[in-house]
Amino acid sequence: LLWQFIRYDNLRLLSDLGLGSAQGAAKDSDVLKWAKETVSTSGSQRTITSFKDKTLSDGLFLIDLLKAIEPRIINHELVIDPAESDHDKEMNAKYVISVARKLGCNVFLLWEHIVEVNQKMILIMTAAIMANRRQT
Repeated sequence: LLWQFIRYDNLRLLSDLGLGSAQGAAKDSDVLKWAKETVSTSGSQRTITSFKDKTLSDGLFLIDLLKAIEPRIINHELVIDPAESDHDKEMNAKYVISVARKLGCNVFLLWEHIVEVNQKMILIMTAAIMANRRQT
């Protein structure tokens, strides 16, 4: 129930900011499309097919998304690429959360949600990044 409330609130905020589809209300697919386009236009070759894409577990797509928003915010010495071990993935996930908070995003997920690819929480995180980008 809590997840549904947070999801509704984030999507409503995106709609209020004019970031919904042509029909008005923002949807999960709008957030996914925005994230993929934002990362792609920044020059990164990373992409995802959905918020349950297992490649999200290393945190690198989300790092690229944050880098696309504010290129100077990422300290590449702290990014583990490729992130092969569970420890590497954990460190990248913690870094994603830290950077998102530094940008002023409302973060409701834990690093475990990224590593385990919890699609609901990653959607909320991405929507928060999207909303923050629009508000700044």
